[in-house]
Amino acid sequence: MARPEKVRLEVKQAVEAGRAEQVFRFRDKYVQIHGTFVATVQVEGSIDGSDYFAVGAAQSAPGVVPVPETLEFVRVRTAAYTSGDPKAVLAGFDERAV
Repeated sequence: MARPEKVRLEVKQAVEAGRAEQVFRFRDKYVQIHGTFVATVQVEGSIDGSDYFAVGAAQSAPGVVPVPETLEFVRVRTAAYTSGDPKAVLAGFDERAV
């Protein structure tokens, strides 16, 4: 039986992308953006680890972004940053768990 699991995603306090995390083992993935911040962040995904594309709309406030695509990697790109501490966590069901 699959079990729920969380992965903290790196969110930069500058205009750049955070470290990508391998998330292929998860199904029904969601990214929660939270914290107190004045910034715009974009969840991005990739199959090959080189070419990233936007997943969902850019976020300027706390919220949840569903990740419907089959992806191997997910990261968060800070598209605009003014202040605060934006954070992100990915949750999904680990298919390898028994």
